[in-house]
Amino acid sequence: MKKACSFLMIVWVCIFVSACSSQTKSETEMKSDREKNSTTSQPNVKVKPYKEPLTQVGDKAQHPLGMFVLNQLSEPNTTIELGPLNIKVERIKIVRSTELSDIGKYNLEERGLNTEEMNAIQLTTTLENTSDQPLDLEKGPIKTLVLSNGEQVDVYKMSADPKERSLKAREKIKFTLICFLSQVPGDLKDVKVTTDVVRDKTTNNEVSALKTVEIKM
Repeated sequence: MKKACSFLMIVWVCIFVSACSSQTKSETEMKSDREKNSTTSQPNVKVKPYKEPLTQVGDKAQHPLGMFVLNQLSEPNTTIELGPLNIKVERIKIVRSTELSDIGKYNLEERGLNTEEMNAIQLTTTLENTSDQPLDLEKGPIKTLVLSNGEQVDVYKMSADPKERSLKAREKIKFTLICFLSQVPGDLKDVKVTTDVVRDKTTNNEVSALKTVEIKM
């Protein structure tokens, strides 16, 4: 009797395993067919590498604020050292738009500027914290810009993206500063950059005072 029961148990297990194996194979085949069909139905489109707009003087590009043209371009690659903070100014652009969107006009009106045209300066930079402590940059590492035409730009007021900023220990990030200008700047010869105070975010101690650096265009 025991032998008979053992034999029946073995037969039942074999039948169960066989059924599971068959079901698994069926599900695998179905999944493979779905993936195959999905792959063949996707269009063969190559992803184009990102290319920064306005790379040559005279270039035009559409922006949410309006249609812009590049009037002046400089690539100084100047590094400003502020204690543990390094600011590498890679590019400086002067752009202008006479075809403004409603958003663009609103931004100018908020800053008390003429809404018929927009003039702006853009600094493309890399910020690097060389220390093991987080840094508090408050509203940004740059406080004012003084252009060679005499215009002094209050970055906090004229920044297109004013917000609090900080850097983690040993962190390096890209930072693009865009500031609106009150007039057509003309052909600039240089830009004087005055940085703001940099603080240790943990202790709130000052680690670098204000510094002014002249950058040739």
